Amino acid sequence: MMKYDGFATMFMRMPMSTSTLPVQGSCTVEERRITLKFPFTGIEFELPGNPQDCRTEFDFKIRGVRGDMTMTIGYISELKAYTGVGKQEDDDMPVLTFCFFPIDSPLTRLPKL
Repeated sequence: MMKYDGFATMFMRMPMSTSTLPVQGSCTVEERRITLKFPFTGIEFELPGNPQDCRTEFDFKIRGVRGDMTMTIGYISELKAYTGVGKQEDDDMPVLTFCFFPIDSPLTRLPKL
């Protein structure tokens, strides 16, 4: 089974304000299932294909609490890592960012939060 670990950030909108608050979390991927965990919530969704098959950037949609979200997944070969950005349909600002990588990625040497 393919397993990846990584980091995630959720940008929470503050009530009655234009400010956003970044909340740090973790990212795990098992086969095609992505789990983003934050201190107070979590998000799970399926990739359209296995990570090893997705070496070029691609978009796909997931259903969220506030409507559809467009996810963009890319690959950085020098780091052996995948990156992800989630945006709401009507907004250019990211709602989520995340990265995940296999055990042989140089990013595994970063400290875990």
